[in-house]
Amino acid sequence: MRFSEGSAANTLAWGVLGLLFCASVAMVTVLGFVGLLLLGGLTTLVCVLAELNQDTPTWGIGVFKARMDSSGSPEQRAAMLADRQTLTSPIRFYRRCGLALVGLGIAGAIFQAWRP
Repeated sequence: MRFSEGSAANTLAWGVLGLLFCASVAMVTVLGFVGLLLLGGLTTLVCVLAELNQDTPTWGIGVFKARMDSSGSPEQRAAMLADRQTLTSPIRFYRRCGLALVGLGIAGAIFQAWRP
């Protein structure tokens, strides 16, 4: 039985999501809801940096490749854009998960502060 690239990526995504869930439970146990805020902020930061680095390389050979790749045919640029969107789709999902953790951390901290 062979696995396709899509099913392998989906399995990896669920594994990372499970790891993020376990880390959030551990952070709440140790630091309270501020831990969720920190974990969500770090997750969002890493996702944003990865997405920005993929769009605009900042160092190394990637700078020269980006400059050379911009002068292709419209079909090549459309194919590169489709590939880029395929690669950034999971990053957007994890960024939203990070933002949800930030929201839960803020809501939990407010709830704990207002609870008598």
